[in-house]
Amino acid sequence: MAGGQICATGWQNGSFVPSEAVTLPLLAPGVTYAASVFEGIRAYRQDAGGVALFRLDDHMARLRQSCNVLGLDDIPDPAHMARVTCGLMTRNDVTEDTYIRLQVYVDGDGDMTARGPTGIAILARPRPQLTARLEKGVRCQVSSWRRIGDNASPPRVKAAANYFNGRLAGLQAKADGYDTALILTEDGKVAESPGACVLLVRDGVLLTPPVTGGILESLTRDTVLRHAREAGVKVAERLVDRTELYAASEVMLVGTGMEVTPVVGIDRFRIGDGTRGPVTGALQDSYFATLRGSVPTPDGWLTQITQEPST
Repeated sequence: MAGGQICATGWQNGSFVPSEAVTLPLLAPGVTYAASVFEGIRAYRQDAGGVALFRLDDHMARLRQSCNVLGLDDIPDPAHMARVTCGLMTRNDVTEDTYIRLQVYVDGDGDMTARGPTGIAILARPRPQLTARLEKGVRCQVSSWRRIGDNASPPRVKAAANYFNGRLAGLQAKADGYDTALILTEDGKVAESPGACVLLVRDGVLLTPPVTGGILESLTRDTVLRHAREAGVKVAERLVDRTELYAASEVMLVGTGMEVTPVVGIDRFRIGDGTRGPVTGALQDSYFATLRGSVPTPDGWLTQITQEPST
């Protein structure tokens, strides 16, 4: 987790503990066989004061779906985990933008198909807004590695194991002088970037691969597409060819970590005029206005950190 020092208090298996005490046992299937799923949740300072978690309940619902596919006997209750997360923020007296990692894993020392016991760990750390990246953008390489498929390791599940695919692509891109990668499916269609979804603008239409196209069912993607539609931008969720990336006037990466980041170059092709485009800029503005509570938001999207600590 990029950002500042980890907050002093963490949570693991039912108790608030010092962050340094939060560990994953070496022989647990969650470590040995990558039998773990997670959520990355952001909290933002509000323009009116205080801090709020963004789409907390939606993150917890997705976590439950991931746990179900992981095959756990004991799936954490989403409402309880939401309360614990708020309690963790309160105990750490969080007053700034923060990233929270919630990991659910198979604990104990079972074999590859063990369904329990269920371990849960949460840590938080400050995560300031990366203004330079949001303004200047990133350069991407279309990777030679291909995206995992639903019949192999389902990308819609936020599983730790799935991120090895993105790691390979990201390592290749950085070795070749790029900031990050774009990954194609086995059929040669655009899937996503390591840790972020891809949106592009062609002829005034905002295009994005569908949720059946080898991508995570991203909450950030959903948020940005809603904003686009509300602003009158035509949106099409369909399969995207590689060469459409080069023909696009704008490309952006969206995700909890990336937020809404412009892509200014792909494979030595300049995207648009090589700077952040107007659609990307407008979607950034609406996204951050929502995160910081300066505009009305749907019920449940912002959870103010006012709850008492909970175990």
